[in-house]
Amino acid sequence: MAETGTFDKGAYLSELFVSVQGEGSRAGQRHLFVRFAGCNVRCRYCDTPESLVRVAECTIDWPDGRRERVANPVSGERLAGWIEAFCRTDPSISMIALTGGEPLVQRRFLEAFLRERRLPRPLLLETNALICDRVEAIAERTTVVSADIKLPSAEGIPRWREHERFFSRCRPENVDAKIVVGDDTPESEVDEAARLVARWTPHAVVFLQPMTDVNSGRWRISEARLWRLAALASRHAPVRLRPQLHRLIGVR
Repeated sequence: MAETGTFDKGAYLSELFVSVQGEGSRAGQRHLFVRFAGCNVRCRYCDTPESLVRVAECTIDWPDGRRERVANPVSGERLAGWIEAFCRTDPSISMIALTGGEPLVQRRFLEAFLRERRLPRPLLLETNALICDRVEAIAERTTVVSADIKLPSAEGIPRWREHERFFSRCRPENVDAKIVVGDDTPESEVDEAARLVARWTPHAVVFLQPMTDVNSGRWRISEARLWRLAALASRHAPVRLRPQLHRLIGVR
C-alpha cells in the first residue's frame, strides 16, 4: 500500500495522550500513545474509526490538562520534542506506544524517525501485521511488536500470506500476538491463527481479546463461546484471555 505521508513532509498524526495500556503483555502500564492517522484495513470491530484516514490536525492532550491542536503533517523533530516533554513531565510513563490507524502505513517516516533519534522510553509498536516493507528496520528498534492478527471474518478478506511474511521478518522474542473474537468468529480461523503464531513465534502467548461494544462496553461474545475458542487456540500456543483493560476501568 502506498504511504499516506513521506519522511520529508512529516507524518500525519491523530493524537498524543497518556493512558493505561489496555491490551497485550504490557496491559496495566502507563503509556504515551502516539496515534498515527491512516489505515490500510477496515475491521468491523475498529474502536478508533477517527484514525482511519488522514486528518488536518493532531490533538495533543498534555499531562497538565491542556489540549492543543496542531496542523498535520508533523515533522520528526517536532514529534521528538513532544515525546521528550511528555516523558519529562510524567515520569510514570513506562513505554511509548506507536499506534493507529496503522503506523506502518507511514513506515518511511517511522523508519527514519527511529533511526535518527534516541527516545526516552522503550517502544511498543501496535500493528495489524500486514505491511512488511521496512518492518525489519522498525521492529529492531522496538521492545514489543504487538501484532493484531486479522481474521478473514473481521475484514472479509483472507490475510494469512501477509501475516506469514510479517511474522517471518520480526524477531520472535519481541512479538505479542492478539486475536480479536466475537460470537460469530469461526473456530477454523482461530485455529489457523494460533497455528501461525506457533510456527513463527513458538514461545509467544496468544492474547485472546473479546470484541467489545464501544458504547455499552459489553462483550460481543458469550463466555461459553470465548472459552471454546480459547481451548482451540491452546492446542498450539499458550493462551491468555485479555479483555481491553482500559474499557473495563473506564479510561481512554
